[in-house]
Amino acid sequence: MSIDPRIQALFAQAEQVFDRDAFLHGVMRRIDRERQRSLLVGAALSIVMIAGLGLLAPPVITALEMATNLLPVSLVDIETRWLQLLLAPINSVAAAIAIGALAIVKFFRRILG
Repeated sequence: MSIDPRIQALFAQAEQVFDRDAFLHGVMRRIDRERQRSLLVGAALSIVMIAGLGLLAPPVITALEMATNLLPVSLVDIETRWLQLLLAPINSVAAAIAIGALAIVKFFRRILG
């Protein structure tokens, strides 16, 4: 049975002695380059996000002000003052949104959990 010369050449290459310091230096240089690239990408994304937030801030603030003004609006008009005060925590747009959010959370926990 003869041994394939290509296999012998592969084993001969594997027996070569490699310079540890050069290998380590090359790996560390690649890691440093990757770190620098990650920092540059992160800085560029941060700048873009800050600029986007600066452009979107006025419409977002306006929407939040509108929502804040609409949250205490009553869903059902109640004539009796004491009943109106008693039901005020659950008779508002905010309560409807909160109950809806709780229902959605419970629904997803039941499905995913």
